[in-house]
Amino acid sequence: MIDFCRVEREIGGRTLSIETGKIARQADGAVVVQYGDTVVLVSAVTAPPRFDDIDFFPLSVEYREKQSAAGKFPGGFIKREGRPSTKETLTARQIDRPIRPLFPEGYFQEVQIIANVLSADLENDPDILAMIGASTALTISKIPFMGPTGACRLGRVNGEFVVNPTHKQVAEGDLSLLLGGRKEAINMIEVGAKELSEDVIAEAVATAQKSVREVCEMIEELREKVGVEKEIPLVENDEQLEAKITLQISDQLYELKQIPDKQQRNDAVKELFEQVK
Repeated sequence: MIDFCRVEREIGGRTLSIETGKIARQADGAVVVQYGDTVVLVSAVTAPPRFDDIDFFPLSVEYREKQSAAGKFPGGFIKREGRPSTKETLTARQIDRPIRPLFPEGYFQEVQIIANVLSADLENDPDILAMIGASTALTISKIPFMGPTGACRLGRVNGEFVVNPTHKQVAEGDLSLLLGGRKEAINMIEVGAKELSEDVIAEAVATAQKSVREVCEMIEELREKVGVEKEIPLVENDEQLEAKITLQISDQLYELKQIPDKQQRNDAVKELFEQVK
Protein backbone atom coordinates (compact mmCIF):
# COMPACT_ATOMS: atom_id res chain seq x y z
CA MET A 1 0.00 0.00 0.00
CA ILE A 2 1.02 3.59 -0.61
CA ASP A 3 2.48 5.58 2.30
CA PHE A 4 1.12 9.03 3.04
CA CYS A 5 2.35 11.64 0.54
CA ARG A 6 1.25 15.22 -0.02
CA VAL A 7 2.04 18.03 -2.44
CA GLU A 8 0.67 21.56 -2.48
CA ARG A 9 1.09 24.74 -4.47
CA GLU A 10 -0.54 28.16 -4.61
CA ILE A 11 -2.65 28.51 -7.74
CA GLY A 12 -5.00 31.41 -8.35
CA GLY A 13 -4.30 32.94 -4.94
CA ARG A 14 -5.37 29.82 -3.02
CA THR A 15 -3.58 26.65 -2.00
CA LEU A 16 -4.22 23.52 -4.04
CA SER A 17 -3.21 20.36 -2.19
CA ILE A 18 -3.18 16.72 -3.28
CA GLU A 19 -2.56 13.90 -0.83
CA THR A 20 -2.72 10.12 -0.86
CA GLY A 21 -2.19 7.25 1.56
CA LYS A 22 -4.84 7.98 4.21
CA ILE A 23 -8.19 7.18 2.58
CA ALA A 24 -9.22 4.35 0.20
CA ARG A 25 -5.87 2.59 0.56
CA GLN A 26 -7.15 -0.59 -1.12
CA ALA A 27 -7.91 1.24 -4.37
CA ASP A 28 -5.30 1.10 -7.12
CA GLY A 29 -5.03 4.86 -6.80
CA ALA A 30 -6.84 7.32 -4.52
CA VAL A 31 -6.26 10.98 -3.71
CA VAL A 32 -7.86 13.74 -1.69
CA VAL A 33 -7.78 17.10 -3.47
CA GLN A 34 -8.43 20.34 -1.58
CA TYR A 35 -8.83 23.90 -2.82
CA GLY A 36 -10.03 26.44 -0.29
CA ASP A 37 -12.43 24.47 1.89
CA THR A 38 -13.70 22.31 -0.97
CA VAL A 39 -12.47 18.71 -0.68
CA VAL A 40 -12.93 15.87 -3.19
CA LEU A 41 -11.98 12.20 -2.85
CA VAL A 42 -11.21 10.45 -6.14
CA SER A 43 -10.39 6.74 -6.48
CA ALA A 44 -9.38 4.65 -9.49
CA VAL A 45 -9.58 0.86 -9.65
CA THR A 46 -9.15 -1.75 -12.35
CA ALA A 47 -10.55 -5.26 -12.69
CA PRO A 48 -8.55 -8.39 -13.56
CA PRO A 49 -8.02 -8.97 -17.30
CA ARG A 50 -11.02 -10.37 -19.20
CA PHE A 51 -10.02 -10.66 -22.83
CA ASP A 52 -12.55 -13.30 -23.93
CA ASP A 53 -15.68 -11.14 -24.03
CA ILE A 54 -14.38 -7.56 -24.15
CA ASP A 55 -13.08 -5.97 -27.35
CA PHE A 56 -13.35 -2.35 -26.21
CA PHE A 57 -12.05 -0.20 -23.34
CA PRO A 58 -14.68 -0.18 -20.53
CA LEU A 59 -13.97 3.07 -18.67
CA SER A 60 -16.68 4.34 -16.31
CA VAL A 61 -16.68 7.61 -14.38
CA GLU A 62 -19.02 8.57 -11.54
CA TYR A 63 -19.16 11.95 -9.81
CA ARG A 64 -21.41 12.63 -6.82
CA GLU A 65 -22.17 15.75 -4.81
CA LYS A 66 -24.00 14.60 -1.69
CA GLN A 67 -25.80 17.16 0.41
CA SER A 68 -23.74 16.17 3.43
CA ALA A 69 -20.77 17.90 1.74
CA ALA A 70 -22.55 21.22 2.43
CA GLY A 71 -23.64 20.21 5.95
CA LYS A 72 -27.19 19.34 4.91
CA PHE A 73 -29.36 16.28 4.47
CA PRO A 74 -32.16 15.64 1.97
CA GLY A 75 -35.45 17.10 3.07
CA GLY A 76 -39.00 15.98 2.34
CA PHE A 77 -40.50 12.53 2.77
CA ILE A 78 -37.53 10.62 1.29
CA LYS A 79 -34.36 11.15 3.34
CA ARG A 80 -32.04 9.74 0.69
CA GLU A 81 -29.87 11.01 -2.10
CA GLY A 82 -31.53 10.76 -5.49
CA ARG A 83 -30.18 9.93 -8.91
CA PRO A 84 -27.24 11.97 -10.28
CA SER A 85 -28.22 15.52 -11.15
CA THR A 86 -27.53 17.11 -14.51
CA LYS A 87 -24.51 18.89 -13.01
CA GLU A 88 -23.12 15.58 -11.72
CA THR A 89 -23.62 13.86 -15.07
CA LEU A 90 -21.96 16.68 -17.00
CA THR A 91 -19.05 16.78 -14.55
CA ALA A 92 -18.52 13.03 -14.99
CA ARG A 93 -18.26 13.67 -18.74
CA GLN A 94 -15.79 16.50 -18.11
CA ILE A 95 -13.64 14.07 -16.12
CA ASP A 96 -13.91 11.42 -18.84
CA ARG A 97 -13.04 13.48 -21.90
CA PRO A 98 -9.43 14.51 -21.13
CA ILE A 99 -8.34 11.10 -19.82
CA ARG A 100 -10.04 8.64 -22.19
CA PRO A 101 -7.65 9.22 -25.17
CA LEU A 102 -4.61 8.73 -22.91
CA PHE A 103 -4.89 4.97 -22.36
CA PRO A 104 -2.71 2.79 -24.59
CA GLU A 105 -4.26 1.15 -27.64
CA GLY A 106 -5.10 -2.47 -26.90
CA TYR A 107 -5.78 -1.92 -23.19
CA PHE A 108 -9.16 -3.53 -22.47
CA GLN A 109 -9.23 -3.89 -18.69
CA GLU A 110 -12.21 -2.38 -16.92
CA VAL A 111 -11.36 0.91 -15.18
CA GLN A 112 -13.67 2.70 -12.76
CA ILE A 113 -13.19 6.22 -11.43
CA ILE A 114 -15.37 7.53 -8.60
CA ALA A 115 -15.25 11.12 -7.35
CA ASN A 116 -17.05 12.04 -4.13
CA VAL A 117 -17.31 15.59 -2.84
CA LEU A 118 -16.48 15.44 0.88
CA SER A 119 -16.79 19.14 1.57
CA ALA A 120 -18.13 22.08 -0.44
CA ASP A 121 -17.40 25.66 0.62
CA LEU A 122 -19.97 26.99 -1.90
CA GLU A 123 -17.28 29.18 -3.49
CA ASN A 124 -14.88 26.83 -5.28
CA ASP A 125 -16.50 24.45 -7.77
CA PRO A 126 -15.54 20.81 -7.01
CA ASP A 127 -15.57 19.81 -10.69
CA ILE A 128 -12.02 21.11 -11.29
CA LEU A 129 -10.78 19.19 -8.24
CA ALA A 130 -12.48 16.02 -9.48
CA MET A 131 -10.77 16.33 -12.88
CA ILE A 132 -7.39 16.86 -11.23
CA GLY A 133 -8.04 14.02 -8.78
CA ALA A 134 -8.97 11.54 -11.52
CA SER A 135 -5.75 12.24 -13.41
CA THR A 136 -3.69 11.99 -10.22
CA ALA A 137 -5.31 8.74 -9.07
CA LEU A 138 -4.56 7.15 -12.46
CA THR A 139 -1.02 8.53 -12.51
CA ILE A 140 -0.06 7.07 -9.11
CA SER A 141 -1.76 3.72 -9.78
CA LYS A 142 -0.56 0.66 -11.68
CA ILE A 143 -3.09 1.46 -14.44
CA PRO A 144 -1.33 2.44 -17.69
CA PHE A 145 -2.10 6.11 -18.25
CA MET A 146 -0.20 8.43 -20.55
CA GLY A 147 -0.76 11.49 -18.40
CA PRO A 148 -0.84 13.34 -16.19
CA THR A 149 -3.47 15.88 -17.19
CA GLY A 150 -4.39 19.06 -15.39
CA ALA A 151 -7.50 21.20 -15.35
CA CYS A 152 -8.28 24.88 -14.89
CA ARG A 153 -11.28 27.19 -15.09
CA LEU A 154 -10.54 30.74 -16.16
CA GLY A 155 -12.88 33.68 -15.63
CA ARG A 156 -12.66 37.33 -16.67
CA VAL A 157 -13.91 40.03 -14.31
CA ASN A 158 -13.57 43.73 -15.15
CA GLY A 159 -11.16 42.87 -17.96
CA GLU A 160 -8.83 40.83 -15.70
CA PHE A 161 -8.37 37.07 -15.93
CA VAL A 162 -9.14 35.09 -12.78
CA VAL A 163 -7.77 31.56 -12.35
CA ASN A 164 -10.33 29.15 -10.87
CA PRO A 165 -12.91 31.87 -10.12
CA THR A 166 -15.57 31.51 -7.45
CA HIS A 167 -19.23 31.05 -8.38
CA LYS A 168 -19.82 34.77 -7.76
CA GLN A 169 -16.91 35.78 -10.01
CA VAL A 170 -18.17 33.51 -12.81
CA ALA A 171 -21.62 35.11 -12.57
CA GLU A 172 -20.16 38.63 -12.64
CA GLY A 173 -17.63 37.98 -15.42
CA ASP A 174 -17.93 37.81 -19.18
CA LEU A 175 -15.93 34.59 -19.68
CA SER A 176 -15.91 31.07 -18.26
CA LEU A 177 -13.32 28.82 -19.88
CA LEU A 178 -12.70 25.23 -18.79
CA LEU A 179 -9.49 23.70 -20.05
CA GLY A 180 -7.94 20.26 -19.58
CA GLY A 181 -4.79 18.75 -20.98
CA ARG A 182 -1.17 17.78 -20.51
CA LYS A 183 1.81 20.05 -19.98
CA GLU A 184 2.56 20.30 -23.68
CA ALA A 185 -0.92 20.15 -25.22
CA ILE A 186 -4.63 20.80 -24.72
CA ASN A 187 -7.11 17.97 -25.23
CA MET A 188 -10.36 19.46 -23.90
CA ILE A 189 -11.78 22.95 -23.86
CA GLU A 190 -15.20 24.43 -23.09
CA VAL A 191 -15.96 28.13 -23.35
CA GLY A 192 -18.95 30.16 -22.30
CA ALA A 193 -18.59 33.87 -22.97
CA LYS A 194 -20.20 37.09 -23.99
CA GLU A 195 -19.05 38.69 -27.22
CA LEU A 196 -15.25 38.82 -27.00
CA SER A 197 -12.46 39.21 -29.52
CA GLU A 198 -10.37 36.30 -30.76
CA ASP A 199 -7.29 37.84 -29.15
CA VAL A 200 -8.93 37.77 -25.71
CA ILE A 201 -9.94 34.11 -26.11
CA ALA A 202 -6.46 33.17 -27.35
CA GLU A 203 -4.87 34.92 -24.38
CA ALA A 204 -7.32 33.19 -22.04
CA VAL A 205 -6.39 29.76 -23.42
CA ALA A 206 -2.69 30.52 -22.99
CA THR A 207 -3.24 31.74 -19.42
CA ALA A 208 -5.27 28.67 -18.47
CA GLN A 209 -2.64 26.38 -20.01
CA LYS A 210 -0.04 27.86 -17.64
CA SER A 211 -2.15 26.78 -14.66
CA VAL A 212 -2.67 23.35 -16.22
CA ARG A 213 1.10 23.03 -16.55
CA GLU A 214 1.54 23.83 -12.85
CA VAL A 215 -1.02 21.20 -11.89
CA CYS A 216 0.73 18.59 -14.05
CA GLU A 217 4.01 19.41 -12.33
CA MET A 218 2.33 18.83 -8.95
CA ILE A 219 1.03 15.46 -10.07
CA GLU A 220 4.44 14.46 -11.40
CA GLU A 221 5.99 15.44 -8.06
CA LEU A 222 3.49 13.23 -6.24
CA ARG A 223 4.18 10.38 -8.67
CA GLU A 224 7.90 10.59 -7.89
CA LYS A 225 7.16 10.38 -4.17
CA VAL A 226 4.81 7.41 -4.56
CA GLY A 227 6.95 5.50 -7.09
CA VAL A 228 4.36 3.03 -8.42
CA GLU A 229 5.27 0.79 -11.36
CA LYS A 230 2.83 0.52 -14.26
CA GLU A 231 1.34 -2.74 -15.57
CA ILE A 232 0.42 -2.86 -19.26
CA PRO A 233 -1.51 -6.00 -20.27
CA LEU A 234 -2.25 -5.24 -23.91
CA VAL A 235 -4.13 -7.18 -26.54
CA GLU A 236 -1.93 -7.27 -29.63
CA ASN A 237 -3.56 -7.07 -33.05
CA ASP A 238 -2.81 -9.75 -35.64
CA GLU A 239 -1.63 -7.50 -38.45
CA GLN A 240 -1.66 -10.27 -41.07
CA LEU A 241 -5.23 -11.26 -40.20
CA GLU A 242 -6.32 -7.61 -40.18
CA ALA A 243 -4.77 -7.05 -43.62
CA LYS A 244 -6.43 -10.20 -44.99
CA ILE A 245 -9.88 -9.17 -43.72
CA THR A 246 -9.44 -5.63 -45.04
CA LEU A 247 -8.51 -6.95 -48.48
CA GLN A 248 -11.56 -9.24 -48.59
CA ILE A 249 -14.33 -6.92 -47.41
CA SER A 250 -13.18 -3.29 -47.83
CA ASP A 251 -14.82 -2.81 -51.24
CA GLN A 252 -18.02 -4.56 -50.21
CA LEU A 253 -18.16 -2.62 -46.95
CA TYR A 254 -17.79 0.65 -48.86
CA GLU A 255 -20.74 -0.26 -51.09
CA LEU A 256 -22.93 -1.21 -48.10
CA LYS A 257 -22.15 2.09 -46.42
CA GLN A 258 -23.77 3.89 -49.36
CA ILE A 259 -27.23 2.46 -48.55
CA PRO A 260 -29.40 5.52 -47.68
CA ASP A 261 -31.74 3.82 -45.20
CA LYS A 262 -30.06 3.58 -41.79
CA GLN A 263 -31.72 0.34 -40.66
CA GLN A 264 -31.05 -1.44 -43.95
CA ARG A 265 -27.47 -0.19 -43.93
CA ASN A 266 -26.84 -1.44 -40.37
CA ASP A 267 -28.42 -4.82 -41.09
CA ALA A 268 -26.33 -5.28 -44.24
CA VAL A 269 -23.09 -4.34 -42.47
CA LYS A 270 -23.92 -6.63 -39.54
CA GLU A 271 -24.57 -9.52 -41.93
CA LEU A 272 -21.22 -8.90 -43.64
CA PHE A 273 -19.40 -8.93 -40.31
CA GLU A 274 -21.14 -12.17 -39.35
CA GLN A 275 -19.81 -13.75 -42.54
CA VAL A 276 -16.28 -12.67 -41.63
CA LYS A 277 -16.54 -14.39 -38.23
